[in-house]
Amino acid sequence: MSGAIYFDFDDKKLDRAQKLLAGIPDGIYRAVGSAIKRAAQHGLTVGMRIVSEEYAIGQDQLKSNTRHINTIVKDGKGSFEVTFGYRGNVIPLIRFDTQVGKDGNVSARVLRSNAKKALEHAFIANVGGHRGIFERESESRLPIKEIYGPSAVQAFYAREETVDKMDEEIRKTYEDRIEHEITRVMNGWGGR
Repeated sequence: MSGAIYFDFDDKKLDRAQKLLAGIPDGIYRAVGSAIKRAAQHGLTVGMRIVSEEYAIGQDQLKSNTRHINTIVKDGKGSFEVTFGYRGNVIPLIRFDTQVGKDGNVSARVLRSNAKKALEHAFIANVGGHRGIFERESESRLPIKEIYGPSAVQAFYAREETVDKMDEEIRKTYEDRIEHEITRVMNGWGGR
């Protein structure tokens, strides 16, 4: 299970970059791609900070389960569409605030505002080299299934303010970086 958040850029700076870098092979892709990458990294950091304040999980765990993706598409008319977003898989419940009592009972919480809840029939086990919280699917010993919390992307969606704050910070960072990246590509700095 995974989800995604996408942000679109449709502004005059993209057209300006396209005109300035028209004579440089892949110049627009390099400049815009680098600016988006930097904006995406910053947006992810902002989102992780907000989510980790609400959810009982560290930013490092959230980041390790989230990837940013971007797309720069040129249409038939010569204009560009820039889209990027985040994709992430659900996070194993064991990565959240979990505890195993001396009696083997497992308790966990996903939101910081909640108290730990005892999980009846749950147990911690190593399966295939992976340690997680599992429960049996029936009365028999097997099969078992792992219990998961939300993905970081689902946590972003849980509060509209989080996506709005990320969008604001991403756009600001993109605006700040695109000029630098255009100059970098035009001067031949940084490779290719």
